[in-house]
Amino acid sequence: MVPAHRGHPDRPASPRVLVRFAGDCRGGRGRTHSRRLTLDSIPILNVYYLLCYAWRHVQERDTKRLASLADLSTVQDLLGKVLATGVNHLVRRGIARGYVERREDLAGIRGKLAVSETAKRALRSRARAACDFEELSVDILPNRILRTSLRSLLSPRITLDRSVRGEVRSAYRRLDGVSRVRLKRNTFGQVQLGGQRRVYHHLLSVCRLLHLSSVVDEKTGHTTFRDFRRDKATMWRLFEDFVTGFYEREQRLYRVNPGGRRRIDWADARATDAANRARIPVMEADVILESPDRRIILDTKFYRDALARGRGTGTGKLHSNNLYQLLAYLRNRQATRPDGARHEGILLYPQTDGEPLRAEVWLEGFRIQARTVDLDRDWRLIRGEMLGVIGG
Repeated sequence: MVPAHRGHPDRPASPRVLVRFAGDCRGGRGRTHSRRLTLDSIPILNVYYLLCYAWRHVQERDTKRLASLADLSTVQDLLGKVLATGVNHLVRRGIARGYVERREDLAGIRGKLAVSETAKRALRSRARAACDFEELSVDILPNRILRTSLRSLLSPRITLDRSVRGEVRSAYRRLDGVSRVRLKRNTFGQVQLGGQRRVYHHLLSVCRLLHLSSVVDEKTGHTTFRDFRRDKATMWRLFEDFVTGFYEREQRLYRVNPGGRRRIDWADARATDAANRARIPVMEADVILESPDRRIILDTKFYRDALARGRGTGTGKLHSNNLYQLLAYLRNRQATRPDGARHEGILLYPQTDGEPLRAEVWLEGFRIQARTVDLDRDWRLIRGEMLGVIGG
C-alpha cells in the first residue's frame, strides 16, 4: 500500500531467516533479461481490466466492448473510446434528468414569485413577473461532467486516433442542451445519481481519471493529457485497488477485508496523553484474506524493480522497508487476533523483468512470500497468476 507516513516500524533484531526462491531472482551473470516492461507500456486492454476491477465495474468487460478496445494504442484513446461509447449508450436509453432551479420573466406566475426582483426591474409595468421554479432538465451535474470531459478530449493538444476523435465529437454533440462545468477535485463528490447508476458511475470514474491526468493551460484554455501510467502514485493506487477488487470478485475461498476492516491495531500502544497518542501512526493493510485455514495480509508495491540490488554483489535483495512494514502488520495482528490460523504475508509487485519473482521466507515464525504478476500477458494468464498468488 502507499505508506500513510514517513518512516517504518522498528527493525527486528537479527531474526533467523529461512529463505527459498523459485525461479532466478539472483541478478548478475546468472540472470537473463529477455524483456523489460516499463510501467507506462502496460497494454491498453490490460489497463482497462485494471480499471474495471479497481472501480468494481467488472460487468463492463463485455466481449463486444473489449473487441473495440483491443487495437487502441494510447491511454487517451482508451478513455475517449470508453467515454464516447458510454455516452451514446446513455442517450439511446434515455439520459438522466433532474430538477434544476430556474428564474425567468413570465407573463403569469409559475412556482415562487421573486418579489424583490420583480419590483426592482419594474416588471409589472410590462405585465410580467420574475419567477423561481424547478424544471425537469438534462442539464444536471453528472451530464455536465460528461460533456466537459468529452470537450477536454477534443483539445488540439491531445492526440487521439482519428476514429476515436470522431466518436468523441459525435458524443459531445449528442449532449446538446447540457452546459459545461469547471471541474475541480471536489466536483465529483457533489454528484447525486438516480437512474442508470451503474453506467453513470463507470463513466464518471473515467471522467475523474481524465481530469486527474489533465493539465489546462490557463492562457489558451487548451488541455494537455499526461499518461497516468507514468505517474507512480496513480499506478500504485490503481494496482492496490485492482488487487482488492480482483479478489473480491474472482475467488470464494477467502473473505476479503472481513467486516470491511483493514486497520490493524497496535498490540501495545500507550502514550502520556491524547495528543501524543494521536501521533502514533495508523496501520492499514491493503488486503486481508481470511479462511478457516489461512489468514493472509497482502501488501501491494508498485516498484520498477521488485528486488533491490545488493552493493557490489549484484545479488537481488527483497526491499527491507517492505519486509519491516509487513512484519509489523503480522506481529500486531497476530497479537491482537490470536484465534485462528497463524498469519502469513504476501508482498505483490508488478513484474518488470523476464523472470518472475517467487520468493518465500520465514521471519519470526511468519511465512512471507514476495511475488510478481506479469501485467504484459494475456488477461487469462494474469487471472491465473493472481489466483496462484493466494493458492498455497
